[in-house]
Amino acid sequence: MKRNLILLALVLFASVLNAQAVTLSNGMYVDENGAAFTGSYTQKFANGITKAEFNVIKGQLDGYAVYYHETGAKMEAGNYLNGQRNGLWESWNNAGVKISDANYVLGIKDGAWHVWDDNGNLRMEMHYTNGEKTGAWKMWNEVGTLISERTYAAGS
Repeated sequence: MKRNLILLALVLFASVLNAQAVTLSNGMYVDENGAAFTGSYTQKFANGITKAEFNVIKGQLDGYAVYYHETGAKMEAGNYLNGQRNGLWESWNNAGVKISDANYVLGIKDGAWHVWDDNGNLRMEMHYTNGEKTGAWKMWNEVGTLISERTYAAGS
């Protein structure tokens, strides 16, 4: 039993050292030797609460990532592919209310985007196609009344 506890302590200590050895340099996550890092990585706030959890492949963000408020509440989550946001990204306020979602294709805005207020009321709906504003963009007031609508055509 004592041997298992010592082994566990060594593994935990080694993982803490490994986590501290990864840094962001010139847009790449590198290890203590300057080599491109591959693996799971967790960042912490000064208070010890997790700030971010993500996966890195050959120095670039790749896969599911989660970012947290300093209170520990989830702030933002989505996927990376080759260092670029890809697919659906969602954001929440400190109380856990969803406040936005956005779609990307390899870092470029593409698809529907929505913004909610802190009470969960839809306030804005937007659309992008390959980074350009397209389709109907709508805005609602705090009681849900449509107050603005504009339609964008690709290339305008």
